[in-house]
Amino acid sequence: MKHSLFRVGLFGVIAGLTSGLALAESSDYGKHVYDSNCATCHGLTGKGDGPMKAYLKVAPTDLTTIAKKNSGVLPLERLSEVMDGRREVALHGARDMPVWGQDFRANIGTNWPIYMDAPFNPEIFIRGRIMALMDYIVRLQER
Repeated sequence: MKHSLFRVGLFGVIAGLTSGLALAESSDYGKHVYDSNCATCHGLTGKGDGPMKAYLKVAPTDLTTIAKKNSGVLPLERLSEVMDGRREVALHGARDMPVWGQDFRANIGTNWPIYMDAPFNPEIFIRGRIMALMDYIVRLQER
């Protein structure tokens, strides 16, 4: 009985890994995170022209010119701090822009600290989403 459960579990892990690899090859996770969380304000192309722009007092930042405005350097640490909530942005007021670290944490739910009978650190999941988002913003930069 134990051996068949082990085989089923092993098959599940292998199937999960191969489907995850197929998903990684067929999709752009950073773009998915961006489209789901940022495009409403910053626009699909990152130019700050999202559909919510008309309803905001100050226009969203053009994310494609961040490096250009910083002498060709994209300030990744600053971007990370804005996304995970360590740095407030005056434009966003009292955190009107969602703090993605907190939002991603809330989306994990309460059952994630233990996943498949193994301890799980949700901060790794959150950091992965923020890193994917930052990678996509790097690719949006004007050359």
